[in-house]
Amino acid sequence: MLDTTPPNYSPDKFVDREKELEELERMSRALLEGSNGHGVLIFTGERGVGKTWLRSHWHELLRRQQAPLLWIDLKEYRGKDPNWAVADIIRKVSVATGGPEKRLGADLAEMSRNLFAHLRKTLSGKKGLILFIDHVYESEWALLPPLEDYLLAPLSLEPRVLIVLAGRGRLYPWKTPELGIKARMMEIKPFPEPYITAQQLERQVPRAARDAPKIHNVTGGNPLANYFLAIHGVDVGLGQALEGLLVTVPEEHRRRAREYVEALCVLRDFDEERIPPMLAVYYDNPSYRNWTYAQARQVREELIRWALAHWDAERRAYVLDRIIRDLAECFLRQQRPDKWRALQNAALELYKNWVQEYPRTWERWQQEADHHQQQLQLQQ
Repeated sequence: MLDTTPPNYSPDKFVDREKELEELERMSRALLEGSNGHGVLIFTGERGVGKTWLRSHWHELLRRQQAPLLWIDLKEYRGKDPNWAVADIIRKVSVATGGPEKRLGADLAEMSRNLFAHLRKTLSGKKGLILFIDHVYESEWALLPPLEDYLLAPLSLEPRVLIVLAGRGRLYPWKTPELGIKARMMEIKPFPEPYITAQQLERQVPRAARDAPKIHNVTGGNPLANYFLAIHGVDVGLGQALEGLLVTVPEEHRRRAREYVEALCVLRDFDEERIPPMLAVYYDNPSYRNWTYAQARQVREELIRWALAHWDAERRAYVLDRIIRDLAECFLRQQRPDKWRALQNAALELYKNWVQEYPRTWERWQQEADHHQQQLQLQQ
């Protein structure tokens, strides 16, 4: 059976992130030492980069300090009524801060008023509150409006409260500025050097540590991809590593999502006009070339929904997440070279045509055509 289970966090297996931890320690120390500051922190970064492990490690350090913290995982509320879920979360916040679990109110508005009356009495004499909310953006978005209205929005304005939001996928358009444009973003990046990948593997998959340079060259230092290639083998484990990074996509959508990723992975960016010809080549079915804009948009929306692609302002187009694209292309190049060449040739032909069809932007399309020509030449 294919093992796509991510490794469980363990303090003794955690490596690097000194810079991030130093900043997090500064923020939590100010709160615990009595600062009246407040704020919202959002972890960002590509899939598998270690956001969950960093949050878990920080959480463990705070727990050892007996810091006042609460972890809420929105994954637990999938399929639940949004109002019931928010009521349950309000009760958890109340209990965690020494308040009652019951008799908070008959509806969300009353529960929220009573919770904040309690918080304003208790937080001023205590060490504040650090609230972790996990799996925010991949949760059911019907949960987020009442969560914002009755808990997060008023809590973000309370002194001595730090809210930490995390999750994969498209950022939710919060109405409250403190949760959106005023929130502090902390981007978590892949390990920059092979020796850090080696340190990771020495602690997590010791037998594969000697392959760290080769693994790092494929993954660019993405910790989760490092792990999967280490346990499955760098030469034969690309498919398993890609599947491991797709495991958060619901099972009923995963195969199709992977096929869309593989069809588009040779492109440096894409839009609705480029999706149909690439699918036609990938599936060896010319009928995809007749797809409407709306049909192509559904593919793009599905990739964004599962946090496999995002808008790139610099390229002015959509792009697959770096690690997803890199693993998919490496997999095709090694395991399905004929399909990889067919996709490269299709992209080359498309851009050569666009050089003629779009004279105002011909330089951009010529650059893309040159890229695909070079890729094909490197594999000869």
